[in-house]
Amino acid sequence: MRHQYGSKEFYAEQFADLIADVQHDSPECSDNLIAGFLLALDDWRKYHVNQILELDRVESNFNDQSGIQTEAT
Repeated sequence: MRHQYGSKEFYAEQFADLIADVQHDSPECSDNLIAGFLLALDDWRKYHVNQILELDRVESNFNDQSGIQTEAT
């Protein structure tokens, strides 16, 4: 059964799929599960930081071309 996106039941179902990969005879899979989660966090963090930097660049370019200053600058 599929649960409503964003509900705790939805996430429990998602995590259950990952937990199913934990194997007592293949501890490297469990280690990779954790390392993969940390890698995903880092990738998303970098993405959002780069998005913020690009928004700052666009705002600065706009301000330079329009002569209008925003509160952020």
